[in-house]
Formats: sequence, structure tokens, C-alpha cells
Amino acid sequence: MFSIKESVKYGWQKCKEHLKLVLFATFLVLAVSSVSGLGDASKGGYGINLSLFGIIVMIFLVIVKIGYTKIFLRMHDGENPEFVEIFDEYKTFWRYLGVSILWPLTVLGGLLLLIIPGIIWLVRFSFSPVIVIDNKIGPIAAMKESYAITKGNFWKVLLFWLSIGLINLLGFICLGVGLLVTIPVSTFAIIHVYRELSKLKASLMQTASPQVA
Repeated sequence: MFSIKESVKYGWQKCKEHLKLVLFATFLVLAVSSVSGLGDASKGGYGINLSLFGIIVMIFLVIVKIGYTKIFLRMHDGENPEFVEIFDEYKTFWRYLGVSILWPLTVLGGLLLLIIPGIIWLVRFSFSPVIVIDNKIGPIAAMKESYAITKGNFWKVLLFWLSIGLINLLGFICLGVGLLVTIPVSTFAIIHVYRELSKLKASLMQTASPQVA
């Protein structure tokens, strides 16, 4: 069973080990996110920019987010990726976009029905985006895998995500600069929990499998 406290401590330790790459990559994500959220400047807004430039920036942001998670997965697994590799995961774009649409729609459907199913699905499918990037599988397969690894751990996973949300809220309150620290720490923590849950699932499946003499 994973520990929320140990997951965050692990995230902090990994950030210190890869400080330069972590800061550069996180700054890039925040910078592109900021540009994508400017909206139509000619109208003085901060909504979604549907101009050609705005759409290009949004596509670029998705690609960068995918690459960001991928290099963090690799750092977690003991590898030493380069900063430029953050742009290498564009082939996963449609799968990631698919899960980014399907998962929220599923949760929304659950909320509209009886509220409680929506909350359950929000938590149980929460690792779907990471799974898509890690295993390069489709949205539905990733959601099934997320549902499987979180079985029996709903409340612990819910508390974990609430803790992650609080950590990033504190980072935002610190004039936004704190996000340069809290986002990578959170990302490492999320990947750590995902890996631990996957190991637990594999262990349970191995135990349940009949032993061949």
C-alpha cells in the first residue's frame, strides 16, 4: 500500500536529483499554458483563443504536457532524459486527447445521474492519462487499467488527489512561482503512486493465479 506522505517526499527527492531539467520543463509547461489562456487579446479577454494561433498553441501545449509526463516517467525509472525529449511524444497526441475528453465526459455523465457514480469514476479513472502516455494504449484500455489498479483503494486515492490539489493550491498562492516546485513534486508523486498501484495489482494477480506443479 502506498503512503501519501512518502509519495510527496519521494517527489521532492526526485526533483532535487534532476533539478535543472525539472525546472526548465516545468517553466516551459507554465509558459505555454499562460499563452494558451490569454484568449483574444484584442477583446481584452482571457477565454479560449479560437484563432489559428490559439489552436496551434493548444496543440503544442498538449504535446508538451505529454512529453513532460513521459520524461518524468523515465526519471522515475532511473533514466536520464534530455530536455529536448519533451517534444518527442507527439505520436501519443490523439490517444491523450481522446482520454482527456472521454474521462471527463464519463465523470460528467455519472454526476448527472446520481452524483456519487461521477465521484467514484473521477477517482477510479484518474490515472488514465498517465497510463496512455506510459503504455501508449487507447483511452478505453487506459481507463480500464486505471479502474483495475485503484480497486480497493478508492478512499486512499481520493485523499491522495485532494492532497495533491492542496499542494498545488499553495504553490499558486505563492504568487504562482511556487508552482515551479509543486507541479514537478506532484507529478513525481502521482507517477510513484501509479507505479505502486500497478505493482500491487500485479502481485495480487500473481497470488490469485493457480500454481503449476
